[in-house]
Amino acid sequence: MPTTQLLPHRQLPAPEAEAAERDFLRIDTEFDDVRLILRRWQSVRPPSGGLPQYEEMALGSVGRFADEMAVVRQLEGDEPVILRAGPRFEAIVGEACVGRMATRLLGPHALAIGEALAAAREAASPRLTLCRALVDGMVSTVETLALPLACRWRGDYFMLFLRPRRSQLNLARLLINATGEGIMALSAVERGGVIRDFSILSINEAAAHHLGSQADRLQFALLSEALVRPGLSDAFARFREAAQHRRATSFELEYRLEGRQVSLKVGVAIADDLLAVTFTDVGELKARETLFRSLFDENPVPMYVRDESGEHFLNVNEAALRLYGYEREAFFTLGLAGLRADADAGQHPPGEASSRHVTADGRLLDVVEYARGIVVDHAPATLSTIVDVTERKRAEEHVTFLALHDPLTGVANRTLFTRELARAAQNEAAFAVLLLDLDDFKVVNDTLGHAAGDALLVEITGRLRKLLRGSDLIARLGGDEFAVLLPGAASREAVCGLAGRLLDEIAAIRTVQGSQVSVTASVGAALSPQDATDTESLLKCADLALYRAKNVAKGSLRFFEPEMDSQVRDRRALEMELRGADIGREFELHFQPIFAVKTGQLRGFEALLRWNNPRRGMVSPGVFIPLAEETGMIDALGRWVLREACRQAAGWPGQLVVAVNVSPVQFRGTALVATIGEALALSGLQPTRLEIEVTESVLLADTESNLATLRRIRDLGARIALDDFGTGYSSLSYLRQFQFSRLKIDRSFIREISASPEALAIVRAIIGLGASLGIDTTAEGVETVEQLHALQKEQCGELQGFLFSPPVARDRVAEVIGTYYETSAA
Repeated sequence: MPTTQLLPHRQLPAPEAEAAERDFLRIDTEFDDVRLILRRWQSVRPPSGGLPQYEEMALGSVGRFADEMAVVRQLEGDEPVILRAGPRFEAIVGEACVGRMATRLLGPHALAIGEALAAAREAASPRLTLCRALVDGMVSTVETLALPLACRWRGDYFMLFLRPRRSQLNLARLLINATGEGIMALSAVERGGVIRDFSILSINEAAAHHLGSQADRLQFALLSEALVRPGLSDAFARFREAAQHRRATSFELEYRLEGRQVSLKVGVAIADDLLAVTFTDVGELKARETLFRSLFDENPVPMYVRDESGEHFLNVNEAALRLYGYEREAFFTLGLAGLRADADAGQHPPGEASSRHVTADGRLLDVVEYARGIVVDHAPATLSTIVDVTERKRAEEHVTFLALHDPLTGVANRTLFTRELARAAQNEAAFAVLLLDLDDFKVVNDTLGHAAGDALLVEITGRLRKLLRGSDLIARLGGDEFAVLLPGAASREAVCGLAGRLLDEIAAIRTVQGSQVSVTASVGAALSPQDATDTESLLKCADLALYRAKNVAKGSLRFFEPEMDSQVRDRRALEMELRGADIGREFELHFQPIFAVKTGQLRGFEALLRWNNPRRGMVSPGVFIPLAEETGMIDALGRWVLREACRQAAGWPGQLVVAVNVSPVQFRGTALVATIGEALALSGLQPTRLEIEVTESVLLADTESNLATLRRIRDLGARIALDDFGTGYSSLSYLRQFQFSRLKIDRSFIREISASPEALAIVRAIIGLGASLGIDTTAEGVETVEQLHALQKEQCGELQGFLFSPPVARDRVAEVIGTYYETSAA
């Protein structure tokens, strides 16, 4: 795909700017939301012209459309790259988008996005393109809106907004009715109002087989190309004629393909602005017409012949007798009325008809009868071919059920829940929406396995169902998230009682598949009409309340409060600032000294990351580190920390070590070992002077893989410390599987060591365990002389805390070294 040529942004003169404004305000969109976005773009545009600032758009009211938006950057000479994409945006495109080139996405989206970006950049104004694509199993017209933005960072920035229009075509119903027939859906490819070709939107294997190929190879291909191999180029004109005149038609094709003779009856129907094409193999039918009497009895398809009145049977083959379970003589005396179970047993006209038949033993069959007129003994008659579709109808009903229900738990899925929620909102009666999310569900999956996790979800669903009324609706939205619709719940008091029972019932679960578990859940609630009246806003309110519950007090219920929305917007703003931060300028390392207990000498420093945000000042690591882990920024930050810490430590006296914390998220990638090796090589620091600190949570998931990573780090020569020991979910088996260099006793135990015999006992046990295994111990958070004396008495190896020194900036490290590090050691 050619790269779009970048042009300098133009600041339009006033007349041209006014014309551009009128132009983009006339964008043909189906949605008021899109017009809101356009008005927002225009409102934050500088009065002198030019483009709105990226931050003005990202931090404004447009943020509520983030799920359907992507942020795109295009550097000089490069193709546009997607920096961020919302979950709904990726669902519409059908693939993960972050880091991908926007013009190399799946199918029609690449062309539509490329055209929108190029047009928006050229016009310095929003531009919208349309494309046909499969979205959520439906053929939809997707609106692609590109908003050009100015940004203080290098490159051209755009916001992309995708949304399918309301008018959709359900191909699933078209395809599910296929038996042996080939089915294909075509979309016209026009240029200048003239149909040039057709794009194959959907095709089943039977149709692909007739064209000498496979369905996955032909989907999204051009029809003209698909017709080349079977030598059917002349048939292309038939399809184009049907599309141009919007008229259904049928015709027959005869050709040879891979040594076999193919006889097809082609049916072309118009569905919306698509062509629905069926291929029926009529070769066998022609042969039966030629050799009807010799093949009738042996045909495996049930068939019978009726007289001109349609009520009496003239002939029946063995397949029909086996299907219905009658002897031949009894079948002839039965008559058509005795065979049909429908209330209206009147005869159907020739063609295809669905009805219900009854067998000799009383079983009901759903059948499709294909009837056509023939001549028997010079008299008009009807030949009927019977297809038993009983199992197919059951399968269709099952597919319909699965389309609206969660296959694991059997409760409603997101589609059905959203539909019922919209219906409740239209009734204008009071109701409540609950979003319920299990706390630390990942621990169950990681420690007991996914089968146990599934069993837990089924158990929870059963318990919740027992507590709900018949009018209530429970749904599983995905993973461990559930939703409950409570019609008639008009007050918080009405919701609190039920929510409390739901939480108590979940907390009462003690075992899953024979293993002990501890389960809690958090609930977010929103009320209609107090909090919101439309489906999207209600779900958003409940989700904000759930977010508050999980982050403030797990295992609790929270109702939506208006200030929650502003808090989430602030968090999203902080996320955008983190993504755009200049790591080398805004981040810095502070170093906290570590002392040996026996000698009192300085052993080294722990490197601690700090963010000096240009707008906010110092941001707490407890705020930005989890955000960096969620967004994936932790990899870039962690790489910088390792390089900078090793570079700084290389200038210290030769026996001092530097300890660097590594996030569990960094273990999920494959570059951690290489990053450590690179940091050591670039700095020249001796590997034994680098100590990597990991938490017990690293060993929870993919234990063998993470242990292998730890061994590779140790093979580099670096030391490895187990941080926050005693606070995680690990067992002592990890200490048997891997020889750690150091155990760091968590500050929560040190804080209570003077006042709590239990805390002292735990500290004593950890120190003793380390001594017996030959592993050093370090106490973190030492703040009082009493704590120091207690740790000295227990013979703890090393100490770290504010009693000796808080973390200091790098320009004060030399002062600390000069104060505590003996000259002889230097």
